Amino acid sequence: MSKRKEVLRLLSLGMSQRSIAKSARVSPHLVVQMRQFCKERSLSFEEAMNLSDEEIEGRKGKEVKISSAKRPDCAYIHSELRKKGVTLKLLHDEYVEECLVLGEEYLKYTQFCNVYKAYVEEKKLTMHIERKPGERIEVDWAGGTIPIYDITEKQIINKAYLFVGVLPFSQYMFAEASLSMDSEAWISHHIEMFRYFGGVADILQCDNLKTGVISHKKYEEIIYNQAYQEMCEYYNTAVLATRVRAPKDKASSESSVGYLTNQIIGKLRNYHFTSIFEINEQIKKSLEELNSKEFQKRDYSRKYVYENEEKAYLKPLPDKPYEFAIWKKAIVQYNYHIAYDYNYYSVPYKFLRKEVDLRISQYMIEIFFKGERIVSHPRILSGKGKYVTLEEHIPEAHKHYGEWNKERIIDWSESIGDYTHRVICDIFAKAKFEVQVYSQCITILKLADKYSKETLESACEYILDKHISPIHKNFKMVIDIIQSNKTNNNDQRKDEGAILRGASYYGKKQ
Repeated sequence: MSKRKEVLRLLSLGMSQRSIAKSARVSPHLVVQMRQFCKERSLSFEEAMNLSDEEIEGRKGKEVKISSAKRPDCAYIHSELRKKGVTLKLLHDEYVEECLVLGEEYLKYTQFCNVYKAYVEEKKLTMHIERKPGERIEVDWAGGTIPIYDITEKQIINKAYLFVGVLPFSQYMFAEASLSMDSEAWISHHIEMFRYFGGVADILQCDNLKTGVISHKKYEEIIYNQAYQEMCEYYNTAVLATRVRAPKDKASSESSVGYLTNQIIGKLRNYHFTSIFEINEQIKKSLEELNSKEFQKRDYSRKYVYENEEKAYLKPLPDKPYEFAIWKKAIVQYNYHIAYDYNYYSVPYKFLRKEVDLRISQYMIEIFFKGERIVSHPRILSGKGKYVTLEEHIPEAHKHYGEWNKERIIDWSESIGDYTHRVICDIFAKAKFEVQVYSQCITILKLADKYSKETLESACEYILDKHISPIHKNFKMVIDIIQSNKTNNNDQRKDEGAILRGASYYGKKQ
C-alpha cells in the first residue's frame, strides 16, 4: 500500500495528525495534504482509498480540453448535492457514464470540480457540499441574557442564558434557557434538543467553549470535555469543533444565534419572568412561531423543509436519554477506598495508591483505571463518613493494614483514657470491615500528640455526652471549644485576684 493510501486509511480510523505522521512515517504536511485532497473533492477517506495511485498523486496525464468536452449540468449537480450520500465524485462517475453512452468526450474529475466551482461563484450560491440533510447540528450559546425578577417583579435577582441548536440544511432551530453555562446545563440542552428534533445528526459542530472543548491548539489534537465526548458516543454522533477564528465553519449557527437573540430575547424584553420555567414555556411558543414562519420570498418554512426533507435522514434516538455524569480523579487510599463527597467506596487492593478516574452519575459511582472500569457502586446520597465496601477487595493477607491492627489501636486508646477507649470501641463496633476505620481511629488518636492526652480525653467525653459523630472535623471543633473555655476561665481567675479601686476613690477630694 502506498504511503498516501496508508495515510487515508489512518485518517478513516479517526487518528490525530501527529499520530498518523508518526505511524506512517510521513511528514505532517502530507497528512494535511491528503485531508485537503478529500475535502476539495467531497470524498470520504474510504472513497479516496478506492482511487488509483495516479489519481491520488495527481499523475493523470493530459486532460481533455473543456471546450471539446460535454459540459456538465451544474444546476442539476447543485440540486443533487443537497441529498445525503451524494458527492461530487459520485456525480462525476454518473456524468462519465452518460458521456460514454452518448459517445462524447468528458471532463476529468479535477476539471469537473472546477466547472462546478465556477458556476457557484458566478451565481453567488452557497455550495451544498457541506449542507446535506441530517448531516450536522450546529450549537452555541446566545450572547444576550434574559433577566429573572423577584416575586414583586421589580428587582432583578438572576439571569438566564440561551442555548441554540440549528440544523443547517433546513435551518430548523431549537432554543432553551438555563441558569448557568456549565457542563451539566450544556449537555442537558443537547439531550432536550435531540428530543425536539426527533433524532441525531452525524456531526455536532460547536464553538471552542470550555463546556465542550478543553484544548484546540493549531496542529495539535483537539481535547474535548470528557462528559461531552461520552454523551456524543452514547448518541452515536461525532463532535467537531470549529477552527479558531473561523466563523464561516459554523455560519448557520452564527446566523441563527443572532436571529434568535433578536426574535426571542428582544421579543421577551418586556416580560418580567420570575422563574426559569416561565421563560422556557414562552420560548417554546416563540420557537414554534419562528420555525413555522415562511422564509422571505419563499412559500415554505423551516418546519416544512425539516419535516419533508430532513427529518427522515436523522439517526433514531436511543431507547433512554443519556444520563449526565461528571468525571473526577482520585487516589486509592491505604484502606483500599477512594473518597468522594465525604464518603468512601472500595477498590480492589491491587490498585492501592493508584490514580483512578471516577464517573459520578445521579445514582452510581463508577471507577476506571486506564480507561477500563474496575468496579461500580451505588452512590451514597445522604450523610457523610459512610463506606461502601466489597469484601473481595480486601485480600486476607493485607487486612492487617500494614503494621496496624485492631488490637494495637485499642491498646493505644486505653493508654490515653477511658473516654477515648469508649469512642474507639464504638467506631469499630459500627464498622462493617475493621480496615475501613483504621485511618479514622489513627487520625483521632494522633490528636493526643498535637494537643495533650487530657485534651483528647476531654474531647471524647464531650463527644460521647453530646452524641456527636466521632470524625476528625468534629474533634477539631470540640477541642477548640475546650481550649476557648480554658482561656476564659483563666482570664476570670486573674480578674478575681486583682486589686481594683472604685470610682469613689478617684472622685474623693484630696
